[in-house]
Amino acid sequence: MKFVHPEILWALSALAIPVIVHLFNFRRFKRISFSNVAFLKEVQLETQSRNRLRHLLILAARLLALAFLVFAFAQPFIPLDESASKASVRSVSLYIDNSFSMEAQGEDGSLLDLAKARATEVISAYQATDRFNILTNDLEGRHQWFYSQEDALELLGEVDLSPTTRKLSEVLERQQELLVREGEGELSSFVFSDLQRNTHDPEAFVPDSSVAVRFVPDLAARAENVYIDSVWFDTPVRLPGQPEVLRIRIRNTAESGRDNVPMRLDVNGRQTAIGSFNVVPGTYTDTALYFTDDVPGIKHCRLNIQDHPVVYDDDWFFSYEVARQVSVLHIAGKADERAVRNVFGNDPFYRFNSVDARNVDYGSISTNDLVILDQVVDIPSGLTTELDAFMGSGRSVLFIPAADGNRISWNELLAAGGAPIITGTATLETRVAKLNLEHVIYKGVFDRIPENIDLPKVSKYYTFMTSARSADEALMTLQTGEHFFFTATNGSGRLFVAAAPLDQSWSSFVQHALFVPTLLRSAELSRASGEMNVKTGENARLRIPGIAMANDQRFEFRAVDSDLAWIPAHRQVRGGTEVFTGSDDVPAGNYALILGDSTVAAVGFNFDRKESVLEAHDSETWERTLQEAGWSRFSVIDSSMEGIAKTVEELDEGKRLWDLFLMLAALMLIAEIILIKTRPN
Repeated sequence: MKFVHPEILWALSALAIPVIVHLFNFRRFKRISFSNVAFLKEVQLETQSRNRLRHLLILAARLLALAFLVFAFAQPFIPLDESASKASVRSVSLYIDNSFSMEAQGEDGSLLDLAKARATEVISAYQATDRFNILTNDLEGRHQWFYSQEDALELLGEVDLSPTTRKLSEVLERQQELLVREGEGELSSFVFSDLQRNTHDPEAFVPDSSVAVRFVPDLAARAENVYIDSVWFDTPVRLPGQPEVLRIRIRNTAESGRDNVPMRLDVNGRQTAIGSFNVVPGTYTDTALYFTDDVPGIKHCRLNIQDHPVVYDDDWFFSYEVARQVSVLHIAGKADERAVRNVFGNDPFYRFNSVDARNVDYGSISTNDLVILDQVVDIPSGLTTELDAFMGSGRSVLFIPAADGNRISWNELLAAGGAPIITGTATLETRVAKLNLEHVIYKGVFDRIPENIDLPKVSKYYTFMTSARSADEALMTLQTGEHFFFTATNGSGRLFVAAAPLDQSWSSFVQHALFVPTLLRSAELSRASGEMNVKTGENARLRIPGIAMANDQRFEFRAVDSDLAWIPAHRQVRGGTEVFTGSDDVPAGNYALILGDSTVAAVGFNFDRKESVLEAHDSETWERTLQEAGWSRFSVIDSSMEGIAKTVEELDEGKRLWDLFLMLAALMLIAEIILIKTRPN
């Protein structure tokens, strides 16, 4: 037990006064003569014995009443926090978790509203002279200072939900830094949170013994949520009139399933597809929507499901581009280039340009989607460098070797594209034995596959140094198990490689029905559809190929449905430009990337799904977790709204006993009165 005013204990010396009064009885006695006093002596002895006991009890009651009264004025208390010290000024930092998981419903409303109400009670429990700091996940500049009680309450009222999530260790580090650097007197930090498991990491934080950390958990009534986890297309390219399959992954965190949850897809503000789905408890569910785009151009999409009360993750924003035209640059190494021209030349969807290998304008390469090296005998090193950058920007190169040529220059290109190099020539009558029908280049090309399909015959072909570690993927495989047509990746671009020239003495590929769809699909895959979605605040990097900027030009992100806009950072890279979305937490939605007066790309911003999994600690497990992490000076306040202020007072001031001692003093005075009024017979 300790005392707020221990100096008052000197008043206990006044206990000597009743002792002196009782020791020295100053009352006068009358002597009365009696003839026979034998009987009176006996009565007198008995009465004196009773009076002595009664006087001692009165003395004890007076002493205890006076002592209890002195103790009450000294304000005794039992400290609940042994490290706490009494100070005239206290500094308090309050963290309000305003992440989206606090949108969940508790017993008395949303968790955020409950947290703000409890924080209000805590602030009100302190003195007007104390100083307060309010922190949220946004870590705004105004949250880095201490305020008066009135200003802190006003700032608390402005707290609202935020897409930003923070690790608990990051928040506690900021609180501790502010308290130690700017705080005065007794230092305390409060955490009002739903104790989400995926953001609360006490093992990553080393608490300062000078700061008392108090957790005030606000727990949801039910940890249930259905949300959109991700979306993707079956194929990487969007073409006019092409049936699209949009795959959707839904997660249900509840322990019970749900049926017929509605789902809707809007494209450029118009409803394009609707559906419903059933979700199983506690896991993922994959579903799909089917639609067709007939008009080329950039598409801004919003996928929506209906689930309450946590709704921030019921929308998924994304963008893609339906190609208007695919540009193909044909670099011919021989005079006869009709085979390739016949594939692309008569279709207006393809902008086809054929040039001689000796007259290539390197500056125009980046304006194309696919470059076909058609039997070029010798590839200059400068062209290899340009094609390497071209593939790095997300475009594709199709390499068709010549019947004879500079293999060293060929292998330089193959190595740059991540493909195996040519090792020799094989003269062998064989044929293509297998098509990789799972690869996107052939997916959807055939309505059905005959059992005895007639595949191209091969008389001669180049061999490649392939291995199990190679990153290449076979599209056509010979009976020998070797590649006849394959692809490799270079960054986000592709390199398609044929093992034989377009010569009938080498193979029948150029005359086969596979030749046309293989070249067309290679061209289609060379133009990325541009479907893009990023997390807000992650500063994602978008690569925009083939963009040449003037000195006075700049990019600008503009929201499709609002006036929000900002200028992003960018940098020139080989084959295009990289644009950075920025680390600010912008609202989820569709945004267009503008250069000058043109929209060059689009992107959907989505909130992080970390807060969608509502798995939280309860008060008991959280306290045990803190103990296992080695924390010592902490407390978990699991009180009702009415009792939280009293709990805070006891944590700061200890369990106060002055009212108990005052009551005991009153009881002793009552006992004294009763003893005085009660006289022996």
